[in-house]
Amino acid sequence: MLSRRRQKPPCVKLALGNIHMRMIIVGNSGSGKTWLANNLAKVDGCQVIHLDHIFWEPGGFDKKRSPEIVAKMIDESKNGVSWIAEGVFGELAEKFFEHAQYFVWLDIDWPTCRERLLKRGSESKRHMGREESAEGLRELIEWASRYYERKDARSYEGHKKLLNNFHREKIYINSEADAIKMVEKAQQIV
Repeated sequence: MLSRRRQKPPCVKLALGNIHMRMIIVGNSGSGKTWLANNLAKVDGCQVIHLDHIFWEPGGFDKKRSPEIVAKMIDESKNGVSWIAEGVFGELAEKFFEHAQYFVWLDIDWPTCRERLLKRGSESKRHMGREESAEGLRELIEWASRYYERKDARSYEGHKKLLNNFHREKIYINSEADAIKMVEKAQQIV
């Protein structure tokens, strides 16, 4: 399975065309979605929409919002002039498709994602202003480790399907170096 994973999906490239973007970034937990979104937002001045904040009630990662509230939050978010929606939730990311110019898939290898999750947990038990217990971090790492096995919208297969179904600019990133290059390219455009 890993050999198949290392191949770039067809018809994708690392590119960034214009500023004032409406972008979706997906990937496994620990792949660098929030880092990339925050750094691109600094260049553009756009809003970062964390799909975690839409999916979960405030204060933790243990209570889901109602589907009605999620739908309302997405509708309010996606009509902005310039935004970056980032998260693992493919089913939510897809709701931004009609308004997005770019779709970015961070397909970073599991050892790197795991290391980042562990570092995040050891540096602080807070992620995007939310409490995360040691048990919660253990559960997240266990869940994220099955990214290539699961078949839902929050998995490798689910993110690949989103990439294939997006009909505007697609950006595939499978290394930290390429993520850094994308930020540097955006900085050069300004």
